Amino acid sequence: MGESIFSLAGRRVFVAGHRGMVGAALVRRLAREGCEILIATRSEVDLRRQQAVEDFLADRRPDAVFLAAATVGGILANDTRPAEFLYDNLAIETNVIEAARLVGVAKLLFLGSSCIYPRLAPQPIAEAALLTGPLEPTNQWYAIAKIAGLMTCAAYRRQHACDFISAMPTNLYGPGDNFDLARSHVLPALIAKIHRRR
Repeated sequence: MGESIFSLAGRRVFVAGHRGMVGAALVRRLAREGCEILIATRSEVDLRRQQAVEDFLADRRPDAVFLAAATVGGILANDTRPAEFLYDNLAIETNVIEAARLVGVAKLLFLGSSCIYPRLAPQPIAEAALLTGPLEPTNQWYAIAKIAGLMTCAAYRRQHACDFISAMPTNLYGPGDNFDLARSHVLPALIAKIHRRR
C-alpha cells in the first residue's frame, strides 16, 4: 500500500522564500490548492535568526512548510562569498526546520540543489552518488549547506518522526529568475546573452 497524499486543502502553508523564483512559482501553484498561504519578507522575519523564526511560526502555526528560502547566486557569487553562502544557508534551513518541529508542522519540504552531488559523478547522476566524491570547488560552500539541510530533514525524521522531506530541483530557470551576468546561474546568463545579441 502506497503512502497517502498530503492534502493542502484547508491548511495553512508557509512558503519560506516566496520572493525567489522557486518560492514565487510555489505561491502561484498553491493558489489553486484551497490553502491559506503564509509568507513573510526579510523585514518581517529574518530566517537567519532562530528566535525570530520560532516566534513567527509559533504565531502563524502552519500545517506545512515549503523551504525555498536561500542565499543563491551563480559561480562568481558562490566563489567570492563563501562564508555568506555557507552561514546564511545553514542558518536559514536549521532555524526553519527546528522551529517547524517545535510547533508541530505536519509536513515540510526542503528544496536542495543538484550541486550537492560530486563534481565528477557518473551521468546521469544517481541518488546514491551523494557524498561519494569531491564537490565542485566553485560552489562547494552552497553545496555543503544544502547537504546539511537534506541530512537535517533525515535526522528529524529518524529522531523525531517528523514528516520532513527533501527534493533536489535541477537547472531551474523561468519567470522571476536573475538574469544579471555577474550574479546569475548558467541558463539565465545564456538566455540574457542571446537576448542582448539580437
